[in-house]
Amino acid sequence: MIRKAFQLLLLLVPLWTFAQISSSDAPSFPLYSSGPLTEYASAQPDTSDAVHVRRGARYDIADPTVPELGETSEPIELQTETHFRREPLPFDTSDAVVVGLVKTGQAYLSNDKRRIYSEFSVELRDVIKSPTGPYLIAGDLIDVQREGGRLKLPSGKVLVRGATANSMPLPGRRYLFFLRYSPDTQDYALVTGYQLAGARVYRLDERSFEDDNHQRVEHPLREEGGSEDEFLARAKSAHLSRKKGS
Repeated sequence: MIRKAFQLLLLLVPLWTFAQISSSDAPSFPLYSSGPLTEYASAQPDTSDAVHVRRGARYDIADPTVPELGETSEPIELQTETHFRREPLPFDTSDAVVVGLVKTGQAYLSNDKRRIYSEFSVELRDVIKSPTGPYLIAGDLIDVQREGGRLKLPSGKVLVRGATANSMPLPGRRYLFFLRYSPDTQDYALVTGYQLAGARVYRLDERSFEDDNHQRVEHPLREEGGSEDEFLARAKSAHLSRKKGS
């Protein structure tokens, strides 16, 4: 059950100020990300692209009384879920499981301009599980989407949408992604993921509502434990065990 987004203006102040910190002063651990910041004009639905129109339609709101996002919208709305549990390695509910480098990220408006979603271009480095179609191999570029993101209006006002338990991936970082494939839109929905940092691995998402209790939105991501190589070995072993069991 989802509680409508409470306004975390005071809690989010450090999120904006963190962006101003120089790289030499920035913390070495990854923080929660509310997604890519995109100018309003660049986030508009592309009506000339049929696939992109279908992607935007997924986030349309059926209630016609909900206003379009704009200057009068609340700046920050982050949803929080109650009584949820997330499987650590959801192979059974994922069509694809890949190691990839995020190349770019951009926020978009839904077709009705009432919601924001983000799309990431991911270069595959390793494929642990591939959908039956299309078959994935290392070197492929795929589009990965997740609800939420940041939109900069012409006035300079920034709208933030997303979920407190779900951090966004960042361009230039490597991840293990669990994904669901959508043939209609030819892209992948992000089920969950892990940031790979060599000696350490960090969870993008919280695993339960009890964990989603941070005092500040820009909280550090939880460390998974073990090195990247150890974690990936465990994940591949878990996948093989499931395949043998089936």
